[in-house]
Amino acid sequence: MGGDDARYSRVVFNEITKNAIRQAFNKPGELNIDRVNAQQARRFMDRVVGYMVSPLLWKKIARGLSAGRVQSVAVRLVVEREREIKAFVPEEFWEVDASTTTPSGEALALQVTHQNDKPFRPVNKEQTQAAVSLLEKARYSVLEREDKPTTSKPGAPFITSTLQQAASTRLGFGVKKTMMMAQRLYEAGYITYMRTDSTNLSQDAVNMVRGYISDNFGKKYLPESPNQYASKENSQEAHEAIRPSDVNVMAESLKDMEADAQKLYQLIWRQFVACQMTPAKYDSTTLTVGAGDFRLKARGRILRFDGWTKVMPALRKGDEDRILPAVNKGDALTLVELTPAQHFTKPPARFSEASLVKELEKRGIGRPSTYASIISTIQDRGYVRVENRRFYAEKMGEIVTDRLEENFRELMNYDFTAQMENSLDQVANHEAEWKAVLDHFFSDFTQQLDKAEKDPEEGGMRPNQMVLTSIDCPTCGRKMGIRTASTGVFLGCSGYALPPKERCKTTINLVPENEVLNVLEGEDAGNQRAARKTSLPEMRHGDGQLSHRSET
Repeated sequence: MGGDDARYSRVVFNEITKNAIRQAFNKPGELNIDRVNAQQARRFMDRVVGYMVSPLLWKKIARGLSAGRVQSVAVRLVVEREREIKAFVPEEFWEVDASTTTPSGEALALQVTHQNDKPFRPVNKEQTQAAVSLLEKARYSVLEREDKPTTSKPGAPFITSTLQQAASTRLGFGVKKTMMMAQRLYEAGYITYMRTDSTNLSQDAVNMVRGYISDNFGKKYLPESPNQYASKENSQEAHEAIRPSDVNVMAESLKDMEADAQKLYQLIWRQFVACQMTPAKYDSTTLTVGAGDFRLKARGRILRFDGWTKVMPALRKGDEDRILPAVNKGDALTLVELTPAQHFTKPPARFSEASLVKELEKRGIGRPSTYASIISTIQDRGYVRVENRRFYAEKMGEIVTDRLEENFRELMNYDFTAQMENSLDQVANHEAEWKAVLDHFFSDFTQQLDKAEKDPEEGGMRPNQMVLTSIDCPTCGRKMGIRTASTGVFLGCSGYALPPKERCKTTINLVPENEVLNVLEGEDAGNQRAARKTSLPEMRHGDGQLSHRSET
């Protein structure tokens, strides 16, 4: 940088193989200074936010905290989902299934879908029983049978985010483990570079996999022309999708790789081969049955040609064949049984690591190279925790999110964060000047930072204040207060604010109510007594060692 650029060349290769590296050095390119500038701008933005906001959080809230241009937005997603779940009020609804038989005696299961041409969705037992009474008296006949061929096309070859999602759902791997296994496979020369947002495949790769499909599965599994997949806007087309370096190398031959790496390789191999195969073909059938004012439906699907599913088996249970009996319009059906079922609406699903990455990608936030580190950082900082592979927002995550939204509205705005990524892409594409992008970001950011550093009365960031309680400190007798730190919520002595010689460092760990209830559930009276004792707060002094446990 800053010297004679003509002395330097840039070689690009997506896989660590002899041929790929030889070709790269035979055709060196020039340094793309626009991409260098985009990387510099991204690094500067990230460091400015981290280096300047993190100390503010230490000062105002608690030590050990951090903020980040992408990290803080990821925490906001988890916090907002947590609050949606807590605020969710389940709503009751019912469904009614009907078991019938055809004129030939075959069983046919139906579900009530409409009443008086309106969607059937009773909201209580009374409405459901009224509908069941009418259905019991009705005559059932087939109103319509629709048979049509359908197809299922293969998905695109993996990019970073889709590999992480597939490894989570199919293999149970976390994002960090997936990227660690992929890194080892890449370094060993088995797969292409694993940090990419492009679904592009080289012509050599397409020719290689089409030859493999033709030789091993036959012409009927090979499309007339290669399948094409669109990459998202501003993806790095110089990178390929994630694929095997050699499609003829099978997972079981990777003797130098651990078992989990072999599983991930097999997943990548299957997706790569499947993406260039023909669609799966089905015969789909929909039956519409009338019963008085009600309409009932049944759907079936039969696989006629497996196509790409030959190498990438179905994951969902609903993807197997469901064969409907041979009935036609006008056929009468005999009612056997009506089965009403009560349900309740469910809150939004918690994010898993993979679904959080998917949400970030959908919103245009972050880059393939940053997803794994973001997922790790927000857990390490105590902002979120993972239980049963799902994210839960911690109290500290909520506090930091609220403070940052109050004082750095643009930084925490999803659209703004995505727009900054777009601006950096414009720099890389020679459509924007990197210093101008930085100047615009920095001038707005420093104004917000200066204001946040002031006292709350002047519009500054609110501190994480202690909430005093009526509980006496067991060490000095002063009142205890509720505090929140990166380690969780606890009681701390109000005497901690005194000068060092007079300071009291006693703290009491608080046990969440739901943990206490979990202990108490199913216990008999004697065990409940013991459980109550063990769930009381632990008393700890400043050295962090357990001093004594309070007893009743």
